Amino acid sequence: MAESGNSEEIWIGDVHVANIREEHGHGDRPFRVESVNGKLLKELADKHAAEVWIALHTDTITERELG
Repeated sequence: MAESGNSEEIWIGDVHVANIREEHGHGDRPFRVESVNGKLLKELADKHAAEVWIALHTDTITERELG
């Protein structure tokens, strides 16, 4: 996983699957899972939940985003 600014790139093997971006400020869902193209996929309360969500949905994300 490589960090870029306030977002973290999530890679499965050699495929960039998604980014996790930490939202600043207050709220129930400070972690945003975004596609490689920046589209919001899911908002979650913590980073671990975001990582688990990506792991569970990797096939769907890659099919949708990569065709």
